[in-house]
Amino acid sequence: MKQFISVNDVTDINTLAAKALAYKANPFADKHLGQGKRIGLLFLNPSLRTRLSTQVAASNLGMEAIVFNVDKEGWILEFEEGAIMSGTTVEHIKDAAPILGNYFDVLAIRTFPSLANKEDDYSEMYIKQFIKYAGVPVVSLESATLHPLQSLTDIITIQEDRMLNAERLKQNAGSLQPSALSILPKIVLTWAPHVKPLPQCVANSFAQWINAWGEADFVITHPEDYELSE
Repeated sequence: MKQFISVNDVTDINTLAAKALAYKANPFADKHLGQGKRIGLLFLNPSLRTRLSTQVAASNLGMEAIVFNVDKEGWILEFEEGAIMSGTTVEHIKDAAPILGNYFDVLAIRTFPSLANKEDDYSEMYIKQFIKYAGVPVVSLESATLHPLQSLTDIITIQEDRMLNAERLKQNAGSLQPSALSILPKIVLTWAPHVKPLPQCVANSFAQWINAWGEADFVITHPEDYELSE
């Protein structure tokens, strides 16, 4: 796996989820795997769970994690190709990304949509430019339109619930009954009211992962004109 940007980068979702569950049961099983390696966590917007869980995961693997809050601690980067940098931007991504690639073995990046221009947001320019110029694997900690780590975590949670139900069924009904693991969970994705506009990355990503997984009875329902992009 060269990048981890979307479900398209995953060969087998069940295998990946099982590996994550194994690490959850034994967090230090591969505590020397990342020894001598360094991951750069680059944040262009705030994060709590994703940031801390990624730092902990890197530490558990013996990898050094360095956090850089690009939006607060670095120069304002230019991402447009051929842009005339006569405004607020100071350094171009094609110069900055290779430097970061020299410092780190892996780059993990969190960006946020502008919510001003849907076409620009869905172009995923920020993370694509890092991939183009960094020269090292790139992990998405959330992009303008997708949040793969959140979706992987959602599937892990669903799998844990299925395993608990399977164990209950086995205890209550005996081995002659069908396994709960063979029963597809019913999942409805819908929207709740909010006081401000929100990005579609979590919903987009969840729908992609659940559909690619193929082990759920999945429905999306929403108010008119609030559909996800194709």
